[in-house]
Amino acid sequence: MLGQSLDDTETVKDSVPLDEKYREDQFYFGVTYNLLTDTPPDVKIRGFTGGARFGFVRDMPVNASRTLSIGLGAGLGFNRYGNTLAISEDDNNQLQFQVLNEETNFESNRFSVYHVEVPLEFRWRSSSPKQFKFYRVHTGVIFSYAYWNRATFVQDGTRFKLNNVETFNPFQAEAFLLLGYNTINFYAAYNFTAFFDQEAKLEDNVLNFRPLKLGILFYFL
Repeated sequence: MLGQSLDDTETVKDSVPLDEKYREDQFYFGVTYNLLTDTPPDVKIRGFTGGARFGFVRDMPVNASRTLSIGLGAGLGFNRYGNTLAISEDDNNQLQFQVLNEETNFESNRFSVYHVEVPLEFRWRSSSPKQFKFYRVHTGVIFSYAYWNRATFVQDGTRFKLNNVETFNPFQAEAFLLLGYNTINFYAAYNFTAFFDQEAKLEDNVLNFRPLKLGILFYFL
């Protein structure tokens, strides 16, 4: 009786039709370590610098075997940059930027950004209707809009905050490359839009640095 039940189970399993029109619509969640490039010589990473992002991507195959596709998604993200560039306002409410040197005693200095994002991806995978664990390579652009940002400086237990820094460029775009297998994927993203606009200057030099993000991304079907 037991052998007959197992045979019946296999028969039912084999009789389930394959989905030849499958999609890889996916939820994603990722964490990153954030670096800053093109910074002035004395601006360095200090303290926690990282981020998180999550959202959903709609998969649109473009070939018969469905190994190539276009992905379009929407999500939310948060990034924090601990560094030695202090952002504040003077007595006339004018923004000022100052590099915190080694002689400056402070507990924390960071810039935080919250944004909505729209990833546009070109996708390759080694999948098939029978294979649910496969290799993948994704590349493309992530467009984002920062709806809120904050500069925070902590010294001697006192916290100074500056919300929505005016010279920050809220519209960002970054190119990315993702390599992975099954659920776990490694990716790198580089901003090709400047972090601040032309009004953000340090000693008459425009602050045009760009983040480089290295991280892990998880996909959930």
